[in-house]
Amino acid sequence: MRPTDIISKKKNGGEHSPEELSFFLNSFLQGSVTDYQMAAWLMAVCFKGMTVNETLEWTQLMWKSGTTFERSHRNDFWVDKHSTGGVGDKPSLLLVPIVAAVTERLFGKGKVKLPMVSGRGLGHTGGTLDKLESVGGFSSKIKLSDALKLLQKNGFFMIGQTEEIAPADRRIYALRDVTSTVDSIPLIVSSIMSKKLSENLDGLLFDVKVGSGAFMKDREQALALARALVSVAKANRIDAVAHLTRMDEPIGRNVGNFLEIEECWDFLHGNQEPGLKELILEMAAEMVFLSSRRQIPIETCRKECAEELSSSRARAHFQNMFESQGGQWDEFTKNFKRPPIGYKKVLITASQAGYLSQCEALKVGLLLNQIGGGRNGVTDSIDPWVGFVFEKKVGDRIEKGDTLVTCILRDSLSEKTVKDAFESILLVNDRKPRVDPFLLEKVA
Repeated sequence: MRPTDIISKKKNGGEHSPEELSFFLNSFLQGSVTDYQMAAWLMAVCFKGMTVNETLEWTQLMWKSGTTFERSHRNDFWVDKHSTGGVGDKPSLLLVPIVAAVTERLFGKGKVKLPMVSGRGLGHTGGTLDKLESVGGFSSKIKLSDALKLLQKNGFFMIGQTEEIAPADRRIYALRDVTSTVDSIPLIVSSIMSKKLSENLDGLLFDVKVGSGAFMKDREQALALARALVSVAKANRIDAVAHLTRMDEPIGRNVGNFLEIEECWDFLHGNQEPGLKELILEMAAEMVFLSSRRQIPIETCRKECAEELSSSRARAHFQNMFESQGGQWDEFTKNFKRPPIGYKKVLITASQAGYLSQCEALKVGLLLNQIGGGRNGVTDSIDPWVGFVFEKKVGDRIEKGDTLVTCILRDSLSEKTVKDAFESILLVNDRKPRVDPFLLEKVA
C-alpha cells in the first residue's frame, strides 16, 4: 500500500478497508505519512465523506492509539457529558455536582462516577478547563493514575486530554484546525468519540449546539451530527442520548471565565436564570436516567434532580470539585461581585423602550476574545476576569435607560470599543419576540 493511493481513493469517493485505514494512521504516527499527506486525505474526507463502517473503524483506531481508563469491575456506572461548544457554555460545571448529589442519594456513594475530560476554548467558544482554571491553584493537568484515584475518592474529576488519551486525535486535530477541515461530521465524530472511548464509559450525554453561536449553524446539520455520535457510541456499547440545544444567545447571564464560575455558585444558591435552569434540569435528568440503566422513569429523574439544584450537597460537591485539584476556593470567592484592582465596570444601557429581541451569541464570543477573555490560537493566554453580565435576556421587557449588560473590562480598554460592539449584538424592538425552549430535540 502507498499513502498516495489511499489519498487518491478517498478523493475519488472510494470506501477504505480497515487495513487501509490502519496502515494510513500507523504510518502517520510513525512519520512515513507526512503532515501534508494527512492534510490532503482530511480534505478529501471533507468533500467525499466517510461511510458508517469507515467512521467506526477510524474512531477505534484513534482511540486505540492511546490508553483506556482501567476499571476493575462493572458494578458502578461511569457517565460523562460532551458539549460541541458555545458561548456561556457552563452546564458541565453544574452537572457534575448536581448529578453526583442525586445519584449518591439514589444509588449510594460510589455507584455512579463522572470522569469528565474537558476542553479549552478556541475561537468564539468558551472552554470548561479555562473556566475551572480561573480559580487560583486549580490544575487540570494531572496524571491519569492520580485522576483515577480522585474518581474513586470523590466520584468525579475534571481534566484535559492527556498525552495518554487518543494521541492520534491530538495530532490530527492540530492539522484540521489549520487546514479548514474541522467541520466534517465523520471527523468530528471520530475526534470526540476516540477520547470518550478512552474513558471506558457506560453512559454518555451529547449536548449538540445549533445556532449562530455554535459550530453547527443549521439544525439539520446538527441533527446529523447528533445521530452520528449516538450511533457510534452505541456501536461501542455506550448507552447514549443527544440533546440538540439552542445557541443563538449566550447560556445564562454571565459570559467570561471568572463570571461563569460565579454564576454557577449563585445558581447552586437558588439564583437561577430560567433558560440555564431549564437546560441543567433536562441534562441532569438524562444523565441520572442513563445511570439508572434506564430503570427510573425520566419524569422521576427530573423530579429528583429538581431537589438538588440548590442543595447543600450539590454546593459541597462543587467546592470539592475545585479544592480536590488544588483550587483555592475560599480565596477565589473573596472577589465575587466586584472587579479586582485594574478593572472597571461599564454599563450598556437601552436607548429605547421595547423588548430585547436579539443577543447575538457569535458576536458576544468574538467580543470576549477581543477584550482578552478568549483565544484565537491554542497558545493564546486568557484574562479570567473580563466578561459580561447580561442583566436582560431575549424576550424581556425593556425601559429606556435600563442596564442591558454590565461589562468587566481592564482599565486600559476603551469603553467606546465595547459600547460600539454591543450596537450590533443587542436589538430592542416594539414587539415581543418568540423565544424557543433551549432544548430543541432529543436523539436516543
